[in-house]
Amino acid sequence: MLQQYKPKTAGGAPHHPFSFALEAGDTAVSLAARLDIPPGMVTAVAVNQTAVPLTTPLRPGDQISLFPPSVGGSSPR
Repeated sequence: MLQQYKPKTAGGAPHHPFSFALEAGDTAVSLAARLDIPPGMVTAVAVNQTAVPLTTPLRPGDQISLFPPSVGGSSPR
């Protein structure tokens, strides 16, 4: 569902990982906004394979996984 927001300059298949420069103070919410992902389309995030709140500060080198709402899940945050 979120594959369509992968930057065109990232290259590779839509579902493959890509690098993205973080800005100071970025969180999953601000990163999603910079990727033009509509509000509410990211309901969970994992940083370095650990689930964390959407407002967790991100650091350069972090591996970030954004997750869309799932069927039967909670309402968007």
